[in-house]
Amino acid sequence: MKVALALACLAGTAAADPLDSFGLGGAAAGLAGARTATATGAEAAHHQPAGVALGTDPSLLLGWSFGHLGLELDGRDADATDVHGTSIALAVPIAVNRDVRVGVGLALYLPDQYLARIRLAPITEPRFVLLDNDARVVVESVAAIAYQDKLALGVGSSVLADARSRKIVFDVGVVAGQKVGEAAIDVELPPRFAPLLGVWLKPHPRVRGAVTYRGQLALDLALDILANVEVAGVVTGDALVALRASTYFQPARATAAIAVDVLPNLTVDAELTWSQWSAFPRPPALDVLVALDITPPLVSTSTPAADFTDTFAARIGVEYRDARGLAVRAGGGYLPSPVPPQIGLTSYADGDRLLLAVGAGLHIADGAPILTKPIDVDLGVQWQHVASRLTQKQLDPFPGQAFSSGGDLVHVTLTSTVRF
Repeated sequence: MKVALALACLAGTAAADPLDSFGLGGAAAGLAGARTATATGAEAAHHQPAGVALGTDPSLLLGWSFGHLGLELDGRDADATDVHGTSIALAVPIAVNRDVRVGVGLALYLPDQYLARIRLAPITEPRFVLLDNDARVVVESVAAIAYQDKLALGVGSSVLADARSRKIVFDVGVVAGQKVGEAAIDVELPPRFAPLLGVWLKPHPRVRGAVTYRGQLALDLALDILANVEVAGVVTGDALVALRASTYFQPARATAAIAVDVLPNLTVDAELTWSQWSAFPRPPALDVLVALDITPPLVSTSTPAADFTDTFAARIGVEYRDARGLAVRAGGGYLPSPVPPQIGLTSYADGDRLLLAVGAGLHIADGAPILTKPIDVDLGVQWQHVASRLTQKQLDPFPGQAFSSGGDLVHVTLTSTVRF
């Protein structure tokens, strides 16, 4: 029963995706992620599904990124895990005729630490629910069709696997005065798909516009644990623990973007993203059925709704290119927090984020005889400041402890894109 009561306090949902938080590729990172209207080729596999058909040559992006999460709770290190991993993207455009091209693309993010992490913590314990689980394998596949250099449409999906138990059984007993235990664990990982949609158009030689939609994605945890208990002369029976939780959540998002070539070598990108955080799931639900000739026979938790609010995040980026193939980039953004005041039972820590970014790139067009196609090398650095927030509880119904939160995130991305 002590185990069951401890599990009843668990809250595990976290929401973070390295590619969505920091962008795919050094160019996107240096523009604060404002790449929806200008991404073509390999990087478009994540930023704009339609863009994989806009390139003229197959392209491969390969890079590595590192992010330090300097978050604090009550002035102390929040022990948030740094994120680092490898990014891989591929785009293969094919010309059908003079006017029509089709393309397919694939974007991967492979964290160095683990494939995905299931992390549960007490709902009353302060934690950065949107930032402290920022590493999972990202798999996105897309296909697109483009008409001339005017219009492109793209579709695809992002893939994530749930965790569901097929059989988790524990046998507990006493033999000759010694406790013994046996366990059988069988967990399956059924895949889950979220749709990716993109529309890109070029109404003027200097203007590009784009709209994208990304569906909701969650890593759901469903564990049914059966304990067969037999302690001679004390208690005999079964205990069933059913745990339901979402340990990762990414909301549905829609982005509208525009890019304008103010000068032939100077481009300004701007975009606005709506995120459906109101769909953020409740904390885990736990039901415990005990048949041990003791009371109570059933324990069930009741957790409050998260009541997150939908948000609109704005990003802007500026890129200057010279005749030598050198590009200099800078960007900024405002990412409002969806987390409401935590005056009740839950203690979700978060804050509005200010985003600043800088970057540089080199386009090597002539590398013969070693390189027969252009190659790009891009570096992007981002700084995100999480605004300080003081959380105080309603002392009469919820006598929880007040806490402060805030901090800074620094992320560096280095990528290379080759064409063949």
